[in-house]
Amino acid sequence: MSGLKNILFITTDQQRRDSLGCYGLDFMQTPALDRLVRQGVVFDRCSSVCPICQPARASFILGQYPLVTGVANNFHWISPDSPTIARAFDRAGWNTAAIGKMHFHPWDNTEGFRFRISAEDKRHYFRPDDYTRFLQKHGYTRDHPATYPRYLEQLGATVSPLPGHLHIDSFIGDSAVSWLENQAREPFFCWVSFNSPHDPYDPPEELAGLYRRSPIPQAVGSREELERKPAYQSEILDFFRDNLLYRTDYRGLTEPAIRRIREHYLATVSLVDGQIEKILAALEARGLAGSTLIVFSSDHGDHLGDHGLPFKATFYESALMVPLIVAGPGVRAGGRCSAQVNWLDLHATFLSLAGIEVPQHVQGRDISPLFAEPEDLLDARTGEPDPYYQVAFSELLGAAMVRTERHKLVLCDDGDGELYDLQEQPLEVENHFRDPALRDVREQLSARLAAHLVGHSRIRSFGGGRHPSDAGRERCFAEIRRQIQAGELFQSS
Repeated sequence: MSGLKNILFITTDQQRRDSLGCYGLDFMQTPALDRLVRQGVVFDRCSSVCPICQPARASFILGQYPLVTGVANNFHWISPDSPTIARAFDRAGWNTAAIGKMHFHPWDNTEGFRFRISAEDKRHYFRPDDYTRFLQKHGYTRDHPATYPRYLEQLGATVSPLPGHLHIDSFIGDSAVSWLENQAREPFFCWVSFNSPHDPYDPPEELAGLYRRSPIPQAVGSREELERKPAYQSEILDFFRDNLLYRTDYRGLTEPAIRRIREHYLATVSLVDGQIEKILAALEARGLAGSTLIVFSSDHGDHLGDHGLPFKATFYESALMVPLIVAGPGVRAGGRCSAQVNWLDLHATFLSLAGIEVPQHVQGRDISPLFAEPEDLLDARTGEPDPYYQVAFSELLGAAMVRTERHKLVLCDDGDGELYDLQEQPLEVENHFRDPALRDVREQLSARLAAHLVGHSRIRSFGGGRHPSDAGRERCFAEIRRQIQAGELFQSS
């Protein structure tokens, strides 16, 4: 792309596609992202490569599907010294920076980025990262979210006890601005990774009521439908009830509780948007706006009560589909793209735009031609619709998904599965996996998914896998158990 010298990748954590005005939520107050929408291209069908944090990030930085990287669940990571995207940019002479939540292992690993500012998961208060040290300098401590006001009663939809300018996302935004002002020599590849709107849903006090009177959509489906769905979905509820960093029973989700969660979730989206506004201003002040490609997206979505579930780790649309907005040199202003693309594609795309040869182990495709011609979905060789843009895949440990424009199939390793008609309303409530009327659809999509998975055998794997819990986490968990026994934590306020 003519004039492109830099790539700025801005991500949120756990942000579902339909949480922005450009995807239909027109009451959202996100002026910075709205500006990028006007200046660039909005992708309507971007799927997460895996609807869980660590696997999605591992797939992006390595350019491979989760069942190839060996990272298909949290507490898994790629092998040391793997050929990450940062190492490729570094070898090509680009300045690289990773600012914010990376979810690498170990947590302070750089994975090849020359510059790193760490602000890890909101619940990882036991990490001595840059954000923790920042709070200490300002006379504050980083605490378990259960100590926040009404954490239990409101199922994690709380208010940050910190002043707004000390919120973790404000710290990330300010750190990105500082880097752009002082160290952003061209060419650069910079990944700015915000924590929000990931739970706990903790906007600062001044933003907590921002959407209290807004027409927020209600949740789709209910917990009762899980009786007709694969077992892995109900296990999500057990996991967060028992996990010492959560200890929240989402079987208690009610309509008012979901409403409050969604209000706070959207408020943190606006919080991040304010930080993006500062970053865009810093680019302009440095004269970098005209030479920088800006890509905004998220690693996966959030159920927010859809189907009676919290958070992620299913292939429902609310967990799977993420925003993708691209703006900068060579990008068509006001463009809209209906292609099925995948978070994984961004690895090959960024390397190609930088003029770096894409290694043979990289999966996914360079989708940058769609930045200039977002409506050109034809195969250049045949003149027919490009089949790559008609299907998307995603993977979890023990399950895999294929999605077309009309249908979605999930196959589980216990023989169970899901089949949904994406034109049916309400969406993804009825599971048609064993419906005789859709037998042909199930078989056709099963064949496509099998071909996708078998194709992994041709791709070099670098040996990632499960890693043990580290000493800092284990000390934290021991202290949580002591506090629970002493009645000091997880007590209703």
